[in-house]
Amino acid sequence: MANATLRRFRRDELIDATITAIYEDGLKDTTLAAIGRRAGLSPALVNHYFDGKEALLEATMRRLLRNLGDDIAARLPAEPTPLGRLHAIIDGCFSRRHFLPESMVAWLTFWLEVRRNPRFARLQRMLNRRFESNIMFALRQMVPAPLAEDIFLGLTALIDGFWWAYAIDAKRIQPARARRLCRDYLASRLPPGAGMAGPSRRRRRAAASPKARSRS
Repeated sequence: MANATLRRFRRDELIDATITAIYEDGLKDTTLAAIGRRAGLSPALVNHYFDGKEALLEATMRRLLRNLGDDIAARLPAEPTPLGRLHAIIDGCFSRRHFLPESMVAWLTFWLEVRRNPRFARLQRMLNRRFESNIMFALRQMVPAPLAEDIFLGLTALIDGFWWAYAIDAKRIQPARARRLCRDYLASRLPPGAGMAGPSRRRRRAAASPKARSRS
């Protein structure tokens, strides 16, 4: 148990050091030696906890993805409405910790490497699928599928665009304003009152079916 705890601690330390190294030196100069120095470990010990630089970079990207998922989940109510689910996704994407300078640079660096690095590309595809599934699940409860796809594309373009705008000039757009504008976009595309009811339409249909009524 002690060894497992130490291993998790060391791995977390090395991931933290990797994010700092990318921020200070750029990905090209982020070597195992540079990461090890920041974590107080030798390159040999870094290799003990991770099978080379690529594995450590992949673990770092997974940490960022997990943080994003945790931030969205933390904002979901126990029984979210479709609109509440979308608001949680928007708010999680603009959580403060993703806009700290080191985290922001790490995110952007990984995005730029997606086309060249198969490991990063696989993780990005996983994120894209999960993101689309969650958003489309909510939208399909409120609007027809073709409109849901249009809204999904518009919303994700806004989220990504605000991320890049903040990275280029943090004074131009703040996360709170980005959240408000994304919510305004949703409100402009959805029918009045859409997504406000608690149970999904499928649940309501099931509850209203003759079989369900016969059990009551």
